[in-house]
Amino acid sequence: MLRSFHYAAHAPLLASTGSVNVDDSNREKLNGWAEVWAKWVSDRYLDEYLKTTRGAEFLPPSREEIMALLQLHVLEKAVYELGYELNNRPDWVAIPLEGISKTLESSNL
Repeated sequence: MLRSFHYAAHAPLLASTGSVNVDDSNREKLNGWAEVWAKWVSDRYLDEYLKTTRGAEFLPPSREEIMALLQLHVLEKAVYELGYELNNRPDWVAIPLEGISKTLESSNL
């Protein structure tokens, strides 16, 4: 879901089809807003998920372990997405590349 929120925020800025047409002069500002939105939605989703699953046997016992596992899975998903985009939508490789970069910057991986 976290990677899906990132895509939902950034994909419309890459697709210049139909009613969506992003002017290059606004792209940087819109990317900033997209990133803020994706982070806010992801944080809210993760907070509620962890509240709902608190104490579940399928999660590691500490928040640090949960976050390390989560970062590993998010990184793995973004690397998969990169391969997919390279083969199917090369114009979209920026989305998974940004996800890989941000995951590596924010983690101890």
